[in-house]
Amino acid sequence: FPETVTQCEAKTSLHPGRISRENARETLVIMLSHRAMRNAMVLSAKRAFFFSSERELFIIRALTGRQRDFVSSSASSFPHERAGAKFACWSCFTEQHSQGGKEEDDGEEEISFFCKKCAAIKHPNAFHEVSHYRLLSVPERFSVDVKRVELSMKNLQKILHPDKFSSAGQMKREKEYSEEISARVNEAYGKLRDPLLRAKYLFGLKTGAAYDSTEEKETNGGEEEAREEVPPELLFLVMEVREAIEEADEDGEELIKLKEENEERMEEAERQVGEALDDEVEFDAEKARKAIVELTYFEKIRKEIIERL
Repeated sequence: FPETVTQCEAKTSLHPGRISRENARETLVIMLSHRAMRNAMVLSAKRAFFFSSERELFIIRALTGRQRDFVSSSASSFPHERAGAKFACWSCFTEQHSQGGKEEDDGEEEISFFCKKCAAIKHPNAFHEVSHYRLLSVPERFSVDVKRVELSMKNLQKILHPDKFSSAGQMKREKEYSEEISARVNEAYGKLRDPLLRAKYLFGLKTGAAYDSTEEKETNGGEEEAREEVPPELLFLVMEVREAIEEADEDGEELIKLKEENEERMEEAERQVGEALDDEVEFDAEKARKAIVELTYFEKIRKEIIERL
């Protein structure tokens, strides 16, 4: 008997009184045909449940030469890829390299968001290690052209907007991927256009750790510890300015005057942050941290004044 027929089925097919030995072969053929039809129906049902279209089916050895596991349409289920690691396009399975990496992170060369072979939008995880600077194609510096950052963001949103992937014939995952990448572009723009957020982000890139801000320490209950790291002269200055704000109350002219004075302090603080973070000879992390602390306090004062105006 064929290997696909179980021993029980073989015995049943040859049981005396049920079927003659001469018709056993024909009976087994019928049994195998029924089993094949049943398995085909089950497979068809599973495919209809898991896959939204034929393009969702993975191509196994024909294109890549190795076994592939099922990849769902959810971006979060895609395996994490290291920067520079090889991965396959989810649509045509052409081997590519993930974006990012120190050697590429100079902001000079634009990254590709689409497969070069089939033009399908890449999986969001391909940009997991890409910095905000590289994503928006700007140099990794504190002193950046904010207008260039905005222009880059707008250009990317034109080609990545989810509405461009909503037409008939396009798969659900393409819109999902565009939504995730568009959100990442917005996040990058939000941080790079704001001087304080940009300073903290760049500090994290240069030191390999997130900026441990005074605000975060105060939130975590370490206010006394945070105050010990702030220069006393800065604390006295902040206290005086806040007292002046309280005295001004709703006096518009006085508040505008205080706002202009604070803006001058912020400009000086930003200059010091730029000198510390953009120093190409030697990066002084402590100098940069102190400058960012000053900018943080002056930004808080700016918001307090604006709330009263």
